[in-house]
Amino acid sequence: MLNWVIFKVGNNGRMEDDMSNLWQTFLERRGDLLVALGQHIQISLVALVIAVVIALPLAVFSLGHKRLANVLLQLTGILQTIPSLALLGLLIPLVGIGTTPAIIALVVYALLPIFQNTYVGLSEIDPAYEEAAEAFGMTRFQKLRKVELPLAMPVIMGGIRTATVLIIGTATLAALIGGGGLGTFIMSGINRNDTTLTLLGAIASAALALVFSAGLALVQKIRFRWVATGLVALGVIGGGVWGYQALKPQPETITIAGKLGSEPEVLINMYKLLIEEVQTTSTWC
Repeated sequence: MLNWVIFKVGNNGRMEDDMSNLWQTFLERRGDLLVALGQHIQISLVALVIAVVIALPLAVFSLGHKRLANVLLQLTGILQTIPSLALLGLLIPLVGIGTTPAIIALVVYALLPIFQNTYVGLSEIDPAYEEAAEAFGMTRFQKLRKVELPLAMPVIMGGIRTATVLIIGTATLAALIGGGGLGTFIMSGINRNDTTLTLLGAIASAALALVFSAGLALVQKIRFRWVATGLVALGVIGGGVWGYQALKPQPETITIAGKLGSEPEVLINMYKLLIEEVQTTSTWC
């Protein structure tokens, strides 16, 4: 009994120490955490907008082509089974490192839930509504906009919510290829064997996924017109920000990559110091 009491007190004390260390780490790194959070949100939003823009029209077009729909469902399913690390490794020789391969990988993983839910939601509408719309003389576009999409919107939004949570969780891997985001805290914690850094990144990522999912759940209750307007506005804003960053003059960036571990980190910092020294010498000359 005495041993049990001592063990219990020790565990409580250790838990309190862990919570104290986590809070202390948060206070010390909150600036870096906000930067990583902004990068994570940007990557996730851009990937979500691109996935919606691709998957929604494909699902609408596939309504009258069942064979094409089956092919696309199988294709998106196969793409989602590719391991994320393998997909990033395949993309690096093609598009380099940074946010671009991370966004491409996230779009690939988000296509299946959005396409599948949109196709299922539109194809399972009661034929009576279709006949009523045709009886009113609606064109194909009018029937889609005023009848089909509003009726299928709960199922479509369910797919978008699933894709959003998937994107935010998978976006942590962007840190492996210099894409930034909350994964930098997780990778740093693993590299330094620091549990508090890993927990900080994981908790922030999980909280961000819950916030986005709850926000989309609220959006789902709004009228279809406002939902469509919001999605279009989000696409325009996301595309504008992405285009502005792509077109504006970028400072020369040198990226040094290395494996996880203390020795690679030392080598990376040595290379960094040598490059900075050479640049400073060249500037003075």
